[in-house]
Amino acid sequence: MNRNCYRIIFNKARGMLMVVADIARSGRAGTSLSSRTGYPHRQRICRVTPLAFSLWLASGMVHSVSAAGIVADHGAPGHQQPTITQTASGIPQVNIQTPSAGGVSHNTYSQFDVGNQGVILNNAHNNVQTQLGGMVAGNPWLARGEARIILNEVNSRNPSQLNGFVEVAGKKGAGGDCEPGRHQLRRVRFY
Repeated sequence: MNRNCYRIIFNKARGMLMVVADIARSGRAGTSLSSRTGYPHRQRICRVTPLAFSLWLASGMVHSVSAAGIVADHGAPGHQQPTITQTASGIPQVNIQTPSAGGVSHNTYSQFDVGNQGVILNNAHNNVQTQLGGMVAGNPWLARGEARIILNEVNSRNPSQLNGFVEVAGKKGAGGDCEPGRHQLRRVRFY
């Protein structure tokens, strides 16, 4: 009778919704899912109207989630922590670290998410004109010279969200991203 009937339940062990047969039994002996009523993940504490939510959002009581963000890994050695600033036009700017004798600048991040506005990796000792941010100030970490290779290492369980342009200001170094996870790319162009 219930051969082709299915039900969506919340699996606490997996933390997600799953489709199960209506006659399936739970992990507890003697308790069937069909004898239970209601879903614990659907219980409402209160009702929020769209008007109330939009007013909360406008007043700053609720913050929208932003996927963009670049954060240096503070657990990394000091010579591997880049400096993250903004250009005069508001574009994120990463002053890469001093390169090694071989010309490799190793930069370690705990988060490397590029928003729609893009990001500038500053590989210029002097002021330089960029396509994304206009004129940017020289990188103080590059007193001994610019990098030939820019290595960006991301230590995070979450994949990097690369949703915009990544521009290298100054001498064009060979870039590389090293991340245990994976990248999610949308409209990405490397200048």
